[in-house]
Order: sequence, then structure tokens, then C-alpha cells
Amino acid sequence: MTALYLVLFLLGAGLVACLAERLHENAPRWISLLAFVVATIWTAGIWLGGVDPSTGFYAAGELSWIPALGINVILKVDGLSLMLIGLTTLLGVIAVVSSWSEINENRGFFQFNILWVMSGVVGVFCAYDLFLFFFFWEVMLIPMYFLIAIWGHEDRS
Repeated sequence: MTALYLVLFLLGAGLVACLAERLHENAPRWISLLAFVVATIWTAGIWLGGVDPSTGFYAAGELSWIPALGINVILKVDGLSLMLIGLTTLLGVIAVVSSWSEINENRGFFQFNILWVMSGVVGVFCAYDLFLFFFFWEVMLIPMYFLIAIWGHEDRS
């Protein structure tokens, strides 16, 4: 279930970053940066831990979600998805650092959206159920809309 914990960690960090703007104007940036660094270290730790011989995956977990429709939360991390998750979390660090001096309004909401987009991307890479894949895809698209609509360039519309 470590993949589910990573997704939930990024979602929770987004909520904390959004609320932390009330405490200090730079708090959302630091929270977001810390969350992505922790996620990158988690990915490296999973990679160094190797494949679980009982499942054949680096990380795997399954929960029943909507049993009447046969929909389950099945998250599995194989070699390709682990590489993509690592690149995503590293890209999150780069996105936060590169936006450090560029984003000066609604910092908390910006970091919230960055973390939720990356959480959705990580979920897409881990999803082993088609319904869950589309769920995470939509989780990623909604905050991406806000990032483009609010902080995009002049021709964003």
C-alpha cells in the first residue's frame, strides 16, 4: 500500500500548503518543496529495496472500492512506473524551485495545484484498474486547468 500512501501524502501536503499561506507567505513553498523531496527519497528507497519476490512488483496493494461494480483500488509499481514516478517527483522539485520567485500571488493555491497534479500523475502511473486510471487522470486535469487559467501566459485562454 506504499503507492497509495504516496498519493495520499501528496494530496495531504497540497491541503497543508494551501492552508499554510495564512501562517507565512513562504510556508506553502517550503511545504511543497519538502513534500516533493520526501516523495523523491521514497521513490529512491523503493528502488533500492528491490522487487518483492511474492508479488513481482516494487510495491503493490489492493483495496475494495465499489464491489458492486467490480471496481477496486489496485496500485502496483513495476520498473517502468517506478522510473516515471521518480521523474515526476523530481520534476515536482524543479517546478517548485523554478516558481519560487515567479509566483507572488495565491502561493498556497498554486502549490496546492502543483501537488494535486503530481499526485494525480503518480496515481496514473500506479493504477492497475482502468476505472482508477481514469479517476486519477481527472484528478490531474482539474488542478491543471487552474494552473493554466490563473498562472498561464498571456494567451492562456
